[in-house]
Amino acid sequence: MDKNLVKQDENARTRILTEVSQQITTVLDIHELLRKVVRLIHQTFGYYHVGIGLIEGQEVVYRVGAGALWDDPGFQFKPARLRIGEQGITGWVAETGEPALVPDITRDSRYVWMQGSLTRSELTVPIMVKGSIIGVLDVQSEKTGDFDPTDLELMQSLANQTGIAIENARLFGETQRLLKETEQRAIELSIINSVQQGLASKLDVQSIYDLVGEKFREIFDAQVVMISTYDDQTDTVEHRYAVEYGKRVSSPGPHPPGGFRSQIIRTREPLLVNSNVAELAARLGQPTLPGTITPKSWLGVPMIVDTQVTGILSVQNVERENAFTESDIHLIQTFAASMSIALENARLYEQARQLAILEERQRLGRELHDSVTQSLYGINLYAEAAAGQLAIGQSDLLRQSLKDIQMTAQESLADMRLLIYELRPPVLEQEGLVRAIQNRLYSVENRAGLKFSVTSNLEGRLPPATEEGLYKIAHEALNNVLKHANAKNVQVSINRDQASIILEISDDGIGFDPAAAIQKGRLGVISMRERAQLQGWTLSIESGSSAGTRIRVEVPQ
Repeated sequence: MDKNLVKQDENARTRILTEVSQQITTVLDIHELLRKVVRLIHQTFGYYHVGIGLIEGQEVVYRVGAGALWDDPGFQFKPARLRIGEQGITGWVAETGEPALVPDITRDSRYVWMQGSLTRSELTVPIMVKGSIIGVLDVQSEKTGDFDPTDLELMQSLANQTGIAIENARLFGETQRLLKETEQRAIELSIINSVQQGLASKLDVQSIYDLVGEKFREIFDAQVVMISTYDDQTDTVEHRYAVEYGKRVSSPGPHPPGGFRSQIIRTREPLLVNSNVAELAARLGQPTLPGTITPKSWLGVPMIVDTQVTGILSVQNVERENAFTESDIHLIQTFAASMSIALENARLYEQARQLAILEERQRLGRELHDSVTQSLYGINLYAEAAAGQLAIGQSDLLRQSLKDIQMTAQESLADMRLLIYELRPPVLEQEGLVRAIQNRLYSVENRAGLKFSVTSNLEGRLPPATEEGLYKIAHEALNNVLKHANAKNVQVSINRDQASIILEISDDGIGFDPAAAIQKGRLGVISMRERAQLQGWTLSIESGSSAGTRIRVEVPQ
């Protein structure tokens, strides 16, 4: 199109502006947008050179252009960067926000000469967005005096349209970025929630390491995952989970951390090494496990409890550099925090378990002393009396002493059976709750003369902690029946419905007042209630004088 005709025809100018606007407003990639603008202007007006430079920091940077000058593969566009306010007509326009129409560039000291350029006149206008200069539109001609105010007005209008299109593209890009971040956060939260749910059910330390390690292998771009504990007393680390390409890596016992881990321990901050890992590792004295590959990207974060580093999580990519991002740091830190809490809970659980074992041993010792030991002492006295009676021929008294020995021995045997069943029976671990209770009833209650029945609709096993908790409550309830109820029959039922597991123990004994039993400190009742409350279960006791007793435990599913 003849640009002189465009100058003379206002309708033609309007039509061109409308066409350019229609073509560029649908382009949402900024680089593609700028390429389209310069080529549209070049094709429409046939200028020697068209370029758009955007402000980056203190410079105007030309990344797109069109025309003989730009398209010549042998031409080096120098400088591609012009300092704002210091270099070229472009730099001046970017600083002032004023357009520059230069009829003869040889007479303008601001012009930066480029080798091979045939430019003789230049027109540069600012690209503005919301009152701020974001770049410049620059057109050049091989002819002196080839631009006039009409060209300036037209190019400024095109620059304004370009500014609007750039802003739209930036807003679209920012929206896409925020959507992507939102999606990424949603994925991360889903992952974190799934891991936290898993951790909440783990009270075994190694199970916690394995759960997190396996999850890391799923979500991180890493061929190596390592979870290491740290002992500040000995200044040593121990790798509790070490996997490379899906295979466990043999690691030595406790050893000095060294290298990257020492830095994490010292700073208590994450460490990301995305390039030159081998060089930095050598400089810091990073130890390497035998047979493993030196990574190209390494990311590690500390596990912290009460400001003290207790371990280190690390992921490594052995295939490429720059494998990890700031988002990865955030995600692995969240895992570290959750894992620290889970490990502390496991430690406290183990501590409580050991204390419970100690208390149980002490209680068993007291009961041995109070029951079995006393019975054995009584048997000894009866035996001494029987020996004396035998010596002097008192057969009637001798028969009574032998009968007393027999009865006391039977009582002692019953007490011993109860004490043995205070411990976790092997059948509970091997065959499950129902079988363990059946075995207990047959071995203890049956030999004591109680009739019993067990019913259940359970299929398969319950979680170990649930089985053990229910067994101990049943065990305590059966002990009370045996010792206090004077019952002839006892029934046990273990059933599953849609909402819970229900354990019931019923007897036809003399009954008791549950509230009074608690007030009097009857340890059996208190122990059952405390055990149920600790697990978050519901325990109820129904009993009354001569009405028997029913104990019911509900375990939510």
